[in-house]
Formats: sequence, structure tokens, C-alpha cells
Amino acid sequence: MSDPQPSDPMTEPANSTVEDWHGQEVQRDVDAADRALAEAGGDPERAEQIFEAERPAHPSDRYKVAAGEREGTLEDGADRGSGAPDSV
Repeated sequence: MSDPQPSDPMTEPANSTVEDWHGQEVQRDVDAADRALAEAGGDPERAEQIFEAERPAHPSDRYKVAAGEREGTLEDGADRGSGAPDSV
């Protein structure tokens, strides 16, 4: 049986889900937005068009649920919660 955690903490195990981490997807978008802005010569509207055309695919996209289908939200996506802030 293989060790679930390798002895080297800087090495990801074979079953790692690193590619699914939200922060990595966000960073790929930030990098793509920076490239688009540079390609557009600083024009934000043109950069948005370039970004939307070239946005990196996200592995988590397959898990997206429309706002109206989420538990605890109204059909328009508004929160049905108590109004109290989420605890941290």
C-alpha cells in the first residue's frame, strides 16, 4: 500500500487534486487578463474581448450550477438567508 502523504512535503501525491484548486484557476485568469491587456495596448474594452475569447478552461466549470438552481437562493440568484453575516 502506498503512503498517502509523500515524505517530501513539496511533492504532490499521485491522487492530488491540485489542478482543481480555485486559487490556481483564479491565477490563470489573472495571467490571461494581464496578457490580454498588454495585447490590447491598455484598452480595457478590447482586453475584455481578447480575454473572453482566450479565457483558459477551468476544470471546475463542469461543476457550475446556475444561481436559480442553487439551494438557498431565489430564482434571480438573491440569497434566501437570514440576513445575518456568515460566521468565519
